[in-house]
Amino acid sequence: MKITSLIMKTAVAGAILIGSSISAQAVEATATVQLNVRTGPGTSFGVIDTLDPGELVDTTECQSSGWCYIQQAGPNGWVSSSYLQAVPPAAPPGSGTPDCQLRLTLGSGSPRLELICGPTPGTPTPPPPAPPPVGNEACFYRDANYQGAHFCYAPGTLNSLNSTFNDRISSVKLFGTARAKLCVNNNLGGFCATISSNAPVLGALINNRGSSLKVYLPGVVSPVPIPLPIPLPLPIPIPQPIPDVYRTGSISIASSYTANIDNGVVGGNSSHTDLWHHAINAAVRRLEVQNGAKMALGDGSNRGYLGCKAASFSSNPVPFASLTVGTYVCVKTNVGRISQFRVNGYDGTTLKIGYTTFKLP
Repeated sequence: MKITSLIMKTAVAGAILIGSSISAQAVEATATVQLNVRTGPGTSFGVIDTLDPGELVDTTECQSSGWCYIQQAGPNGWVSSSYLQAVPPAAPPGSGTPDCQLRLTLGSGSPRLELICGPTPGTPTPPPPAPPPVGNEACFYRDANYQGAHFCYAPGTLNSLNSTFNDRISSVKLFGTARAKLCVNNNLGGFCATISSNAPVLGALINNRGSSLKVYLPGVVSPVPIPLPIPLPLPIPIPQPIPDVYRTGSISIASSYTANIDNGVVGGNSSHTDLWHHAINAAVRRLEVQNGAKMALGDGSNRGYLGCKAASFSSNPVPFASLTVGTYVCVKTNVGRISQFRVNGYDGTTLKIGYTTFKLP
């Protein structure tokens, strides 16, 4: 899990630990830079507002990717947690002893504040953390910034990863002179990314897509048996271009209303709409496609343009029970554009989404 901690010194008497765990509540934070507010958790989503340095917001939800949903006087949306800092609470009564820290944790789920104070006199000093590896090896982490579950590997090849790490590696740290290659398919197949320096955040083409890897030392060539006859080299895959964004924004689809996500219009000309909020009765609701549009729910993850383009689309309706907050759905609009929307929440029975629609290639 990715965790970004912002540490601030304060003074509190004695050796205490005060946990201010905020579950399903907002945590006040301020922007540290001129910070863009986007319609979804990623730079591919459109900018709907900009925070000034020091501007106060309420943080209500954070993802392991490092993006947090904020509420403010202007449009609500998503910002990078790397540029937020906590607003410290008032010090407890009788404070006056130094060596205390206020820690804001922005991980997956709700943010959390903790006030941690130094040890009481006479308390044994905890042992220092274990030193990092000193040999030639690479360590692979499930979360960005070297966080979460991980394993380290000396020079060699892993032709497949177990279920704990398959398609779940987000950062890589190198030790000694080791280098690494991470590939999207087993047996070092498909697209491979060469990692020659520490990578706190992997690129979009390999992040959470690695299925096999190789750790090696530069200049050391492993002997490879040459089969007879020598097979022809496989063609090098050509990366698929990603079209420019055609339209992005946030829309709210009330009960029995339709939406066109080519242009973000709710209602309007019924011959150009893509989605319909079909209220069958007070308890049964579902999202249906219109005018030849199609949807692909899949596992509800953020697949981006290339993932949505390769998705299996259908005209089947999706019940609202499957459209929980944070779910992503791919759409092929009635004119053939690839689009993706995220369920940002509900206002009564009104479905609130953030969407990005790409230009036709």
